[in-house]
Amino acid sequence: MPEQELQVHPEVDEDVIEISTHIAMHNPLAAEAVEFAITRMYELLAQEPLMGTEYHPLRRSLTGIRMITVPEYPNYLIYYRPLPENAGARILYVLHGARDAAAFAKEHHRQ
Repeated sequence: MPEQELQVHPEVDEDVIEISTHIAMHNPLAAEAVEFAITRMYELLAQEPLMGTEYHPLRRSLTGIRMITVPEYPNYLIYYRPLPENAGARILYVLHGARDAAAFAKEHHRQ
């Protein structure tokens, strides 16, 4: 089996830093743990790009995006698109579950 490809949109790092910074205000060690858990999921998604749930957006441009919770921290969601022929995954967004994903995606066009 060929190695699966992992692509991470450049702005995703900003998403994770924002999450980590918010958590670190109260607990720096927890911030590191959450950040590690999130980034560890990227590799898993590259290996198993269909494991998340298909996201059913109102906007056609978001069709084909899937989402998955971070198992250790289910308040955090990773939105991604499987690569053609399920050859890996492209990570598009990492958000807290309380955020409006559709509004965020409308403001931050990532494909």
